[in-house]
Amino acid sequence: MSGENDTKKRREKHIGPRSKKPIWVSVTEDERKAIQDTARQVRLPVSALLRKLALGYEPPSMIDLDTLSTLTRLRGDFGRLGGLLKLWLVDAPGQAVLESEVRAALDTILAKQGELSNLIVAMEKATGN
Repeated sequence: MSGENDTKKRREKHIGPRSKKPIWVSVTEDERKAIQDTARQVRLPVSALLRKLALGYEPPSMIDLDTLSTLTRLRGDFGRLGGLLKLWLVDAPGQAVLESEVRAALDTILAKQGELSNLIVAMEKATGN
């Protein structure tokens, strides 16, 4: 008897899973596939994605993620280039190019690498990664 009363109370108060009310939306098969692809890309179930979008959520843009990846690779490239320049300064200083020019280029590379690092941090915060 107690079980029946609990179920009845839950229904009356809309507690638990029964409190969710579905909203049915008709879509074409192509739209359905596009929605499912988007949900996969942002790593959300379809229902969670649609609910969040309807409530104003903006999923991270794939362009932002691609840009972030490119910036990360560039930062690594700058680091390797800077390492090669440092190695050159130790092994062959002053040969073919003035050491002051190489040091100026190295300073520029290090400054740009710092700018890239700041952009990456800002983009990671913006995309929630």
